[in-house]
Amino acid sequence: LKDSSLKEELVFVIRAINDYLIAFFRGQVLVALCDSVLYTIGFLIIGLNYAFLIGFVAVFLTIIPYIGAFIICASAVLLAFVQYGDLTHALLPLAVFAVVQVIEGFVLQPKIIGDKVGLHPLVIIVAVIAGTTLLGGLLGGILAIPVAAALRVILYRYVWVKDQAAPAGG
Repeated sequence: LKDSSLKEELVFVIRAINDYLIAFFRGQVLVALCDSVLYTIGFLIIGLNYAFLIGFVAVFLTIIPYIGAFIICASAVLLAFVQYGDLTHALLPLAVFAVVQVIEGFVLQPKIIGDKVGLHPLVIIVAVIAGTTLLGGLLGGILAIPVAAALRVILYRYVWVKDQAAPAGG
């Protein structure tokens, strides 16, 4: 087959989008590691048994947005209730969960994922809000940043007419 400019263009765009997706998932792993450390510190502060174990499991579960954090929170609340035997202490993991989610949502995700994917933190926040609204909750939240990265590649290549899309930061 003859080399064609259309084929070269398609390969370039797909490769650029692939690079952004790889950078996104690397960033997501880094965010999960940060979440794990924050959960461990928070659970140690409130005196929860098995704080290190929960933090270790959080590394793997928080790679999955929303669902992993919910499982960690529910497990910690259940463990606190069993450990202390009262509802007041069982609510302390919810406070840790809230603090970690705020730090993740407003600092870690925009900074780490934004730097890895090459998107401004405000674009990340708007993409996640738009994704969860337009695509319906969890699925939209998961797909928001990769879709925004793919749109960035296409816009840079065809709308803002760059010779090459900027490389991913990962």
